[in-house]
Amino acid sequence: MVTINRNKVSAGIAIIVIVLIFPWTCLNTQAQTDITFNPADKFSIPSYNGTISFAVNGTYSKATLENDTWTFTNLRLNRSQPFENFKISTQNSNVTIFSYLAFNTTLQSARLRYAVEGKGKQIFNLGLGSQEGEWSGTDWSVITGNNVFIAEGEGWTISNDGTLIVTGATGNVSIVHWGFFENSLPSSNLPFYQQHSVAIAAAMVVAITVIVAIVIKVKSRGHSGEK
Repeated sequence: MVTINRNKVSAGIAIIVIVLIFPWTCLNTQAQTDITFNPADKFSIPSYNGTISFAVNGTYSKATLENDTWTFTNLRLNRSQPFENFKISTQNSNVTIFSYLAFNTTLQSARLRYAVEGKGKQIFNLGLGSQEGEWSGTDWSVITGNNVFIAEGEGWTISNDGTLIVTGATGNVSIVHWGFFENSLPSSNLPFYQQHSVAIAAAMVVAITVIVAIVIKVKSRGHSGEK
């Protein structure tokens, strides 16, 4: 007959419970360090006569106002990608942030959507690095309502450290950024298909779309003939 030491069994059960529960406790403790906010919360800049708010719920680990600029660390908006380091300031205007989308493929891209009240100035730094550093072949666009593209120098400027200043825009505004990381740029030593993978992929998508459209059209004609 096999005898079981009750003390050992109890100790074993206790260890198993600790192993199962402890990770969840750590996750819960880490989650509690984040500060939550909602659309009713306002981040004001008194000396600049401006306020910042968000159209959705979210969290951040730290938010500080220094030199009339709000800096958010680990900012997460509902249904948006996280900001590791987001800086924003607004002068004589109220800004409401809608969303932030980022795509980390061969072609790096990001888009910030917001609304502004008052013909003032908005200053953003999305934490994407300098134009002359990590990014190569970069481009920025500022788009207002009805898909109107504002020319650089006629309503917005961009500095080498990635700080973008928008002046005089009202209503809905989108800031779009795209480019290649230097370590992701195609090498001349690579085969043609690897150097132009993005263009080839885009061409394939267009070709597939055209083929599908032709197939649908041919089938619709066939059904019409049968009728």
